Amino acid sequence: MSDKLVAVDLFAGAGGLSTGLVKAIIDTHADTIARETGLEVDQITPNHGRVHWWLGENVELHAVNHWEPAIATHEQNHPWAEHYHAKIEELHPPDVVEPGDVDLLVGGPSCTHYSRARGGKPVSEQKRASGWHVLHWVELLQPEHLVLENVPEFRDWGPIVDGQPTRDGSIFRRWVGMLEALGYSVLYDDDDEAYGSILNAADFGEAQSRTRLFILASKSICPTAPEPTHDDADPDKPDRRTAADIIDWSDLGTSLWTRDLENPRVQPLAKSTMARIAEGVRRHCDGRLEGLADALEEIGKDELRDLRENVVPAEYAATVAEVVDHPFLVRVPGGRTAFTTPEAFCLRQQSGGVPAPTDGPLPTVAKKGAIGMATAETRSLVMPRNGPRRGIHSNPLYDPEDRPLHTVTAKNTDGYLVSPSILHYSHGGSLRDIDDPMPTIATEKGGAFALSNPIVAPFLDEHYGNGRAQPVDAPLPTVTKKERFALCMPEVFPYGLDVRYRMLEPDELKQAQGFPAEYELAGGTKKSVTAQIGNAVPVNLARALCRHLLVDETPSLSQFGGGVTADPDAEVPAYSEVIESDD
Repeated sequence: MSDKLVAVDLFAGAGGLSTGLVKAIIDTHADTIARETGLEVDQITPNHGRVHWWLGENVELHAVNHWEPAIATHEQNHPWAEHYHAKIEELHPPDVVEPGDVDLLVGGPSCTHYSRARGGKPVSEQKRASGWHVLHWVELLQPEHLVLENVPEFRDWGPIVDGQPTRDGSIFRRWVGMLEALGYSVLYDDDDEAYGSILNAADFGEAQSRTRLFILASKSICPTAPEPTHDDADPDKPDRRTAADIIDWSDLGTSLWTRDLENPRVQPLAKSTMARIAEGVRRHCDGRLEGLADALEEIGKDELRDLRENVVPAEYAATVAEVVDHPFLVRVPGGRTAFTTPEAFCLRQQSGGVPAPTDGPLPTVAKKGAIGMATAETRSLVMPRNGPRRGIHSNPLYDPEDRPLHTVTAKNTDGYLVSPSILHYSHGGSLRDIDDPMPTIATEKGGAFALSNPIVAPFLDEHYGNGRAQPVDAPLPTVTKKERFALCMPEVFPYGLDVRYRMLEPDELKQAQGFPAEYELAGGTKKSVTAQIGNAVPVNLARALCRHLLVDETPSLSQFGGGVTADPDAEVPAYSEVIESDD
């Protein structure tokens, strides 16, 4: 780079846009950085000390944010940048950077008062002012390129009439018109017939499905939206990353039945949460767990407290079941055995009974349910293709020794061989054959293994009123500034009929937003850190936008005079004089 790249990040927050810009620069200058820092290309990361030195020599980044924890996070990870702990309206832009020197201005104006998540509550025009403040910075600094992020509803920005937002888009169109009046070509989406482009972070390598509106503008080119980098249907592109990619599988959470015993401050889960978990069990697990789902859906806080206060020793379970008419828990003695040996378990005798653990609380025991002991050995089963009427539970698994294979068609979904396997948590939940040697067992994050069973599957609980159970083999839903997601891990054989439950941690959520694993978040409290993550722009999406805008050479209309003659008094030839009659 012959000259420093000058960038301004308004509303910098935890640094999603800034980190995306840094990644875009690394993408396009990796060889130069390697040569000048002595690093190998694969050692070049946004948080490497030598990369910080190189960025300080070649990039002038000005980051503005009013929230102290966020600006502290930004400064911690971008120590080479200039930081301003202030609201953007409190600063005079020319005091921050010389007008005309800025190559790129990026920012995400406040979106709270545009979002439909507010439920249509009346808001004041003053609270919408951040969009106008951005224009003030643009007018005074005249940056070459702009990247602005907001919720899709930003396009509906309209006046307040009788205390209610009209959402007619009239103010948004005037706002864009002001950008054009300042000499900018603004991205227009022909498909949506509107300015800006609505992009999904999952299409650009994030393990999160998050749609946002991006306004791209430039004084020198006609901006276009970047091409998605990930697509499940395109064989030439990587598949979308899944929630499983960012989950720490070495921590499966604690039992729903016992999670609050050691810590009295942990309250039993609300009945609505238990209902969502029950939905997840039905949706993602075998139909034989329908009884567990029913129990989860029916049990509330009071019932949970009663169950945990009256745990019955295993030797008395059969007697108690004969004399009580309510469910109870049973403590079964004994520790866990290795996965390579036959496993002992408790067998419920009633119809549809499911194997239960020998090393933890027994599942709910009904009045008619006697308890026996049995052993099982690992074996393979055939899973037929699901029928059209009963969905995922229409055709049960069967032993290949019991009957011939069902009719084989030209489709590739007519049957699977299902075998117990080792679930390797450190590799996104990849499965390994139980007959193969055990992989290296590490003690750090993810170095854990468990025996997987085709009856159960982990899933996510969206922890709010209208949330629902979500799969781990799809991108995480939108990460917000509050704790919203919990990992649910049903267990049947050999670990017992149970559901482990825990909220996703900031280290997992930040990686869903594309932040590197080594990215450090200041703030002290989990609430503060989670808020920074939820407010951030997804890093890899920002990376694609910045790289595309900085290297795109699509000409803009302004480069050709916009169709307006330079001399307003010049005579304009008639249409017939410039168009041939036979053309």
